[in-house]
Amino acid sequence: MADDGHNKNGGLRSGDPGAAFQGRIGRTFADSTPWWPAPARPREGSPNVVIFFVDDLGFSDFGAFGAEIETPNIDRLAAGGVRFSNYTTVPMCTPARAALLTGKNPHSVGCGWITHADPGYPGYGGEISPDAPTFAELLREGGYSTMAIGKWHNTKEHNAGAAGDKSSWPVQRGFDRFYGFIASETSFFHPDCLYEGSQTVDIDTYPDDYFATDDWTDRAIRWTKEHLGAGPLKPFLLYLAFNAPHAPIQAKPADILKYRSRYDAGWDVLREQRWKKQVRLGVLPENTRLPPRNPGIPAWADLPADKQALFARHMEVYAALIDNLDQNIGRYVDFLEQSGTLENTLIILTSDNGATAAGGDNGTVNGWNARLGGDDSESKLRELLETGGFGGPETYATYPRGWGQVSNTPFRYFKRTPVNGGIRVPFIAHWPRAIKAQGGVQRQWIHVTDVMPTLLELTGIGYPGQFRGYSTRPLDGISFAGALMDPAAPGKRTRQHYELDGNRGYIKDGWKIVSLQPPGKKIAIENWMLFNLEDDPTEIENLAEKLPEKLKDMVSSFDEEAFRNHVYPIDNRGYEKSLTVPPHRQAVINAPHVFYQGGQTAERASVFQLFNDRSFRITARFSFCSGDRGVIYSIGSIFGGLLMYVMNDAMAFVYQRWPIPLELPPVSLAEGTQEILLEYRALGKRQGSGRLLLNGREIIPETPMSPTMVRLPSEGIDIGIDRRQPASKRYAEFGAFRYTNDIAWVRLEPGPQAPGTISNMSEVQAQKLAVEQAS
Repeated sequence: MADDGHNKNGGLRSGDPGAAFQGRIGRTFADSTPWWPAPARPREGSPNVVIFFVDDLGFSDFGAFGAEIETPNIDRLAAGGVRFSNYTTVPMCTPARAALLTGKNPHSVGCGWITHADPGYPGYGGEISPDAPTFAELLREGGYSTMAIGKWHNTKEHNAGAAGDKSSWPVQRGFDRFYGFIASETSFFHPDCLYEGSQTVDIDTYPDDYFATDDWTDRAIRWTKEHLGAGPLKPFLLYLAFNAPHAPIQAKPADILKYRSRYDAGWDVLREQRWKKQVRLGVLPENTRLPPRNPGIPAWADLPADKQALFARHMEVYAALIDNLDQNIGRYVDFLEQSGTLENTLIILTSDNGATAAGGDNGTVNGWNARLGGDDSESKLRELLETGGFGGPETYATYPRGWGQVSNTPFRYFKRTPVNGGIRVPFIAHWPRAIKAQGGVQRQWIHVTDVMPTLLELTGIGYPGQFRGYSTRPLDGISFAGALMDPAAPGKRTRQHYELDGNRGYIKDGWKIVSLQPPGKKIAIENWMLFNLEDDPTEIENLAEKLPEKLKDMVSSFDEEAFRNHVYPIDNRGYEKSLTVPPHRQAVINAPHVFYQGGQTAERASVFQLFNDRSFRITARFSFCSGDRGVIYSIGSIFGGLLMYVMNDAMAFVYQRWPIPLELPPVSLAEGTQEILLEYRALGKRQGSGRLLLNGREIIPETPMSPTMVRLPSEGIDIGIDRRQPASKRYAEFGAFRYTNDIAWVRLEPGPQAPGTISNMSEVQAQKLAVEQAS
């Protein structure tokens, strides 16, 4: 039974070591009797638990679910376990992870959207509420070792830094050990700040052959080895949250080469091939129809040859990234088998949500630029394609949405919607000791919240009525332990609501309603579609007009659950809602910040608002002697930012604009103390300019520096060093390029916001503006 922090009478338990003592205490051992409290242990035979949680992967992207991508290790898990082909999740990262971890509907625990926004309503705070224990917290108190590796996306952005509130970090939410990153995404070749436990990992540069998916798996194997050596009788929980195949879609050259030319036939042919394979494998019923292409996606045959060639390369990289994921899952499973641990280990493999349409019509090699309305550089594209750099560390790619539709075969639409393309993903369970009907496909409907109660049932750990001083609410999930053991067991789930970005969905008794709200438009609250999933699992025929009473009943049921779970008010704003701030953050984002040499990187998510489409001043005070060299400060990365360094007895300044940086003329330095000021003015419409002063004297006149920075694409703020990926090729050969003398401080003073910008606007004002614009 999980420790809920209370005694049976509802009062707080005593921490006095003598209060519960059941022995006898005399003056000596001779007249005393010792007693030991029984340590927490799970039920005899409880399995180790390994959850492979992948990112933005579509229903058809594994071989066992229809793909042509080579996934032999994942297919081996499917052949030795069971595939649930009617599993649903939540259509985006943070909410799906909250639902998995807690067994609760995500809005009900404050995680209705990702961690980039806080609109001031109960369902959308961004962090898991303290009354909802995670499965890690309950399994740890039930006697398990608990480990989390990879992506953690359940901490508010501004808390992912040195001064942030760490109560929502992995170690504080039940994991004994954590190694990974705290954000939505990161480079596979040069990840942003990595953390071990709650401390930043001290990394200046990554090895040339570094790849994040490999690193996560290396750590998982190492920690599992350490656990087995130290506690062979104690079960473990491993939550391995791979960020693959989420953007940036990057892969190793050898893996990319393996898929060269495999996608030249185009997305229409590949989609049909996957659909037919799914029916042949039994993943889909024989009567499943393949819907027409999603709106706006052209026929492959209608594309010009140059676009076909480029788009095929995008999918080659995506396939390579999944191939590498499979290799690493295989490495970990091989170790479990070699160590004799696999037999009693329950492995669950699934995705947080369906595949994405974020790459738009054409895909992009710089997703950050594309999010803010920019286009790819044609010359840079040619260079990447000709030199083999496509999909490498100088790209931040996302594939065209035509390929996202292939990933989601046979379903319509994408991540961020409650249409099946956003919520239907693969689900594989593997447990040799207990799953007897191996290799089968089961069609009982299970949902992401059902994982937690299933784990509790299988381990004999109860769900507490109170936890660490909070009254808990009942689980929303329903255990599918019976279906796991018996393919003939009836499904227990009959209904579930969904919401993301104002898009709503509801399934009840085989019927489904969906309401899609275009970003930034006036919300059409009664805009609903109705589908009969029994006859039409791919949601082709909208029956809303034919069956108005059924629609009315379904909408009423949705609203009842939505209000109870904090889903309302819905918010269909687009990317801009990640740029505004709650009122209590206004003071800190407008206050001067001073950064010092010798500290770790200031996490980008905790500092980007200091220069978010606004004017600012950066002053660096440092000592210089002839021959000194190195980075004074580096803000951002090659994909966007600014930096100052010293080389050849001169100061150099770069305003990083991917792919062609603005490099100002070097300025010679005299020995002594230097104080260099950048005065930057944000002029509106993403235009800006800046000038540089050395010891009060202008050395670089007002110079256009556009576009203004809006969020930092990656990295953060480094002082006296440029960690991880060098932000300028001018000094890349020197690695992190530490400054060889002292830097007293670098002071960043935020100034006025650009005219007309929404960046850093108070969320109160932003919501009023959204209402006005939509009316």
